[in-house]
Amino acid sequence: MIDITFEAEDVVLKFPKRLVSSAYLQNFLEKLRLEMLAMKSLMTEEQVWELSEEVKQQWWDKNKAAFLGRIKN
Repeated sequence: MIDITFEAEDVVLKFPKRLVSSAYLQNFLEKLRLEMLAMKSLMTEEQVWELSEEVKQQWWDKNKAAFLGRIKN
């Protein structure tokens, strides 16, 4: 079960640990951090888009083998 609550300035998200690995969660949090930095910057929307594409490509390059290794032909 997934539970989302809003408390003052925080969002509290609760879900079973078995749903994600700690590595996945760390990557997700890093993406959130980058999104926050992009919103605070003077970057154009196009530059933000390019940054997001770069982050996704870096993730894929890092995780491709493990991700595809779980898929059976």
